[in-house]
Amino acid sequence: MNDVHDMLRDALPDLPAPPWPLIGEGLWSSVHDLGDGTVLKLVRRQTPGLGSGVAIHRREALALAALDGLATARVAAPALMAEGAFDGGAHAGWLRIARLDGAAPREDRIVYADAATRDGFGERLGAAIADFHAEATPLATAAANKLGDGIARGLTLARDRFSQPADHHAADAVLAAWAEECAKGPLVFAHGDVNLSNLLDAGRNAPLGFVDFAESGWSLAEADFRHLDGYGPLSDAVMRGYAARAGHAPDRRRIALAAAANALCTIAIEGASGHPREAIRRRGQLEHCLEAAGLP
Repeated sequence: MNDVHDMLRDALPDLPAPPWPLIGEGLWSSVHDLGDGTVLKLVRRQTPGLGSGVAIHRREALALAALDGLATARVAAPALMAEGAFDGGAHAGWLRIARLDGAAPREDRIVYADAATRDGFGERLGAAIADFHAEATPLATAAANKLGDGIARGLTLARDRFSQPADHHAADAVLAAWAEECAKGPLVFAHGDVNLSNLLDAGRNAPLGFVDFAESGWSLAEADFRHLDGYGPLSDAVMRGYAARAGHAPDRRRIALAAAANALCTIAIEGASGHPREAIRRRGQLEHCLEAAGLP
């Protein structure tokens, strides 16, 4: 990390010297603890994911700038301290972000927990999503943020990778149905990628931290349920918590459309990789979501 420190010295004169412990790693980025209450996120230029690191970095910077450290009793987003781009090399850009308390929830301790633990967490998450939409939407409006719908963006990028006509047909059907629903509205400023790895939990009496805003933008509220649809009883608890806090339930067909888009994006990225059973599972999930959405 000494080379990164040297490149950032002028932009961040107070940047602590390495080593910077790695505290998070994803498809597009790595997150390093700077030890001063902030973290450094380094966004890779290219990965097997959809799109480019340049776009991923820019979208997250714009989202965080608009959210301005959003915080309620139920949800929190990190404040953006500084950001910039690299001229070349393996990384497209960097973001210095305030560090939120907590750790990512482990799936085996939430999804497969006893009913009281699972439902309690799910209802907290649903309420956090509702609060996020209620607070982020006016903030993004005031900031004149123009980030577009992440569902349509991701699915359009995924479609370009498909070789099978059936996948093109499914993508076109989901895109058309989703556009029709978006035209009905209402639109909110959505996180766009709510899943357990993008949460930080500091305990049941603390707000849930939301991180990784590269897929944020103006969309339907149901976009933030696209990863949660397959979690069974946990999904039901999230929807209960959302309905109780927002005053209305999310639309199940819209959730099915968002989940179908998510399944298609996963197929575009992973294809037939891994164990054959994984490819079969991905196809089965897509078929389930299309059927739930009422699409052929």
